[in-house]
Amino acid sequence: MALLGGAALSLATGGRQDIGFLEVLNAVFAQLDEQSLSIVRDIRAPRTLIAALIGANLGLAGLLLQATTRNPLSSPSILGINQGAALGIAIGLVFPSLVLFNIDTMAVLGAAFAGGLTLTLAGGLKGTLSALRLILSGVAVSAFAFALVRFTFTLDDELALSVIQWTTGDIADVRWKQATPLLAWCLAGGLLTFFMSHKLNLMALGEAASKGLGSDPRFTLLFGILLAAVLTGVSVSVAGPVMFVGLIIPHVCRAAFGTDHRVLVPAVMLCGATLMLVADGASKLINFPEETAVGVVSALIGAPYFLYLTITAKEID
Repeated sequence: MALLGGAALSLATGGRQDIGFLEVLNAVFAQLDEQSLSIVRDIRAPRTLIAALIGANLGLAGLLLQATTRNPLSSPSILGINQGAALGIAIGLVFPSLVLFNIDTMAVLGAAFAGGLTLTLAGGLKGTLSALRLILSGVAVSAFAFALVRFTFTLDDELALSVIQWTTGDIADVRWKQATPLLAWCLAGGLLTFFMSHKLNLMALGEAASKGLGSDPRFTLLFGILLAAVLTGVSVSVAGPVMFVGLIIPHVCRAAFGTDHRVLVPAVMLCGATLMLVADGASKLINFPEETAVGVVSALIGAPYFLYLTITAKEID
C-alpha cells in the first residue's frame, strides 16, 4: 500500500498543476487530451518507474554490503562505490575519445573499482577485514573520487554545469529508454541475491561458522560487493549518486521483518522503491514550481538516520 501511495504521489505531482491523480487515472483509459496524455505517458510514468527501480537497486546493494561485510554502517555511499561510479562517468565525459565503453559501463567499472579498492585497503582480500578500517577506507576512497570529479569542473564550463547537475541526483529528464537497463539489473540482482540468501544468513554467524557450514565467506564477500557495485553503477549512471537509500532501508526492513535474508531481499526492494517514490513526489512539492533534486531529498531523509546509527551503534571493531 505504501508503494502504491508513493507511486500515486510521484505520478500526480509535477509542473502542470492541472494534471493530478484523477487525470492520471483518466490517462490509463486514454481519456485525456493528447498533450496531457503525453505528459503522463512520456514524462511522469518513466520517471516514476525509474525512481522505483533506483530505490530497489540501491536498497538491495545496501543489504548486500551490510550482510557480506557484517557492518551495519556499510552502504554504497559510505564505502565509496557511489563516488567511484560518478568518477567513471566523469572520466567518460572528459575523455570520450579515449573511452572504449559507453557511459553506463564506465559507471559500473568505476563502482567496481572503488568497491574493490575499499575492500583491499580494509584487508578483505587477506581475510582480515576490519569493520572500522572498512569505514575509514570507504571515506578515503570516496573523498579521493569526489575530488577527481570536482576537478572536472575546472576543465570546461559547459561540462562542469552538466556534471554538477548530474551529481545532485536529478531524474527530471529521464525517459523510457533509461528504464531498460535498470529493470534488467533489478530483476537479475533480486534473483541472484535471493539465491544467495542462505549464504548471507550464514555470514551473519561469522566467517569461521560460515566456512564450517560449507559456505566460502571470501567468495560471498567478493561476489556480494561486485553485485552491489553493478547495481549501484547502473543506478548512478541514470540518476547520479543518490545518497543514504542503501544505508537506511536495510535497517528499517530488519526492524520490521526480521533478519532472514529470504524475507529481507524482497522487503528492501519494495521499501527502497517506496522511499524513492516518496522522495520524488516530495522533490516536486518542496519548492514548487521549481524542482528539488531527488538526491537532495533522499539525503535530507538519510543523513539524520545515519547520525542516529552512528550515535547508537555498538563498537564495530
